[in-house]
Amino acid sequence: MYTMSVPLDPIGNISLVLQVVILFVLLLGLPFVKGTGNSKNFIRHGYLTVLALVLHAILIFIVMIPAFAEGIVEISNLPLLSTINVLSHAILGTIAEVLGFVIVGLWVSKPLKNMACLKAKRIMLPLFIIWTISLINGAIIHILGML
Repeated sequence: MYTMSVPLDPIGNISLVLQVVILFVLLLGLPFVKGTGNSKNFIRHGYLTVLALVLHAILIFIVMIPAFAEGIVEISNLPLLSTINVLSHAILGTIAEVLGFVIVGLWVSKPLKNMACLKAKRIMLPLFIIWTISLINGAIIHILGML
């Protein structure tokens, strides 16, 4: 059982807050693809997605990879459910980031009028769900002080 006798890591606090901000940026982009779905709205949605993806990538490289690398020995000493949570966070987060770059790559690699990213539309909702689960796992890891 984890105790809250040790204060939460300030860098982890900032990272978690930024992850929640990223979640809201992604949610903010949703109305732009509902309703009329004109090209200006798709472009706004795309820019918000790029912003979220870049912020997430920065956090991965500055905070998450170093924390994972430093805590690799600790992970092996965690109870099974905690180990599963940490590893699922890393795996799902990596999948979300890679697929995010694929979708954004489709969007920026083709002329905007072709909206090539619409071909990947069916994976956008599952991707959002995967990323949200990873976010929740990361919050649990941070709040319970697993790493």
